Amino acid sequence: MSVHVLVFLGGLAGSLHCVGMCGGFPLALSAAGPVGNLRRQVLYNLGRLNTLVAIGALAGAAGAAVVTAAPVLAVERALALVAGLFMVAVGLEGLGFLRGVTSWGARLAQATVGRLLGGVIRSGHAGAALALGVFNAFLPCHLIYAFVARAASTASVGDGMLTMLAFGLGTVPAMLGVGSLGTLMPLAARPRLARAAGFLVLALGVLTIARGVVGPALHHH
Repeated sequence: MSVHVLVFLGGLAGSLHCVGMCGGFPLALSAAGPVGNLRRQVLYNLGRLNTLVAIGALAGAAGAAVVTAAPVLAVERALALVAGLFMVAVGLEGLGFLRGVTSWGARLAQATVGRLLGGVIRSGHAGAALALGVFNAFLPCHLIYAFVARAASTASVGDGMLTMLAFGLGTVPAMLGVGSLGTLMPLAARPRLARAAGFLVLALGVLTIARGVVGPALHHH
């Protein structure tokens, strides 16, 4: 299976984590009114994807710069271990075994970006939704950091971009859904979905750590 498919599945599995941290933004956009809400939600997610792809390009370029000054295999293994550990931490938090691993990021978002972009969030203008998505992708998030580490381990601008695009696309269904249909999700179903996401992210983290330990045997670009 292509590693980009696994990254997409990791984004899909961890998308409830994204909803927990940043779901307030698409919900706030929907509060601007039902007319044009789907368009605002699509533009918001396009803004997020553009920023994630740009971050992937920078990470891939940084990885390429590092491997020119160090053994390629050693660097790739180290970055895979870091990425895997982040994923394991996020997965364990989703399962309730760790507390506060990513909640500080949500608090920071609410205390800073939420206040600074309050006018943008309340605006019904389509361009405001796009801008919010662009800035949203810069918020502190351990899940994003994990996949950025994976993008850096590719030591390739193109592959780094594809890695973050695959991750971002995996998060789109949940983020688009919470903005359009978020109020329709039964409250009782949310804990079960969060636990399922925790298991999947944890499994992907373990696989990523295994790639870092074993090396080329589990490495596929």
